[in-house]
Amino acid sequence: MRKRTITTSVFALFLLSGTVGTQKYVSSQITSRVEREMPKASGVRASIPLADLPSNITSDAIKAVIVDINSYFLKENNTNVSLKITAKNISKSKPTLVGSLEVIATIPESTIVESAEFNDARIVGNTLQVSVGPGGAGTAILNPRYSNSQLYFEIQSVLFMGREIPASSLPSDLQSQIKSRSQRSLAPPKGLEVQSVSLSSKGLSLQMLGNNVKLSNLGSAL
Repeated sequence: MRKRTITTSVFALFLLSGTVGTQKYVSSQITSRVEREMPKASGVRASIPLADLPSNITSDAIKAVIVDINSYFLKENNTNVSLKITAKNISKSKPTLVGSLEVIATIPESTIVESAEFNDARIVGNTLQVSVGPGGAGTAILNPRYSNSQLYFEIQSVLFMGREIPASSLPSDLQSQIKSRSQRSLAPPKGLEVQSVSLSSKGLSLQMLGNNVKLSNLGSAL
């Protein structure tokens, strides 16, 4: 009985080792494919969920792939971003066509702060805060927005002498000034739509979603 238990354990360990090896091989092949389609990417790491491996091997499609890219140069506005790509339902016969694609592009905090045309810009929580008024006595709290391929900030409120003044109580042209000073063009790749934009300690992130997207669209548009 003990011999049988040991034999079973060894077999299970061998099977697991083979599965992990297969996962690493498939992941490396996907990484190479991404690097060919997106030659400007650096620090590419692709992975597939271990639980999906059996079905990925036997079916005509790969259920899900997660790709992390440390740095990618946006030619549109000369900015380096990090990318997290989640691709689902990838046909093996057409591996560059992704059934469902989510891309999260994050502009580093340092880039946001350096490029902002405001005084003492800094990310606090999920807002951008900048000094305003004589001697920087006030603090404007800004939120990121995205519309019509334009990324910009708008005022949420202004803190002055311990009092919070909502945007609705500020001069009407101030919102337009903030938008014009912060506005940047950023068009998503073909087949993707921007769903949300947010700030965090990592920087400014745009979430983009799309269906039946060609992987080459990312390389040519981003």
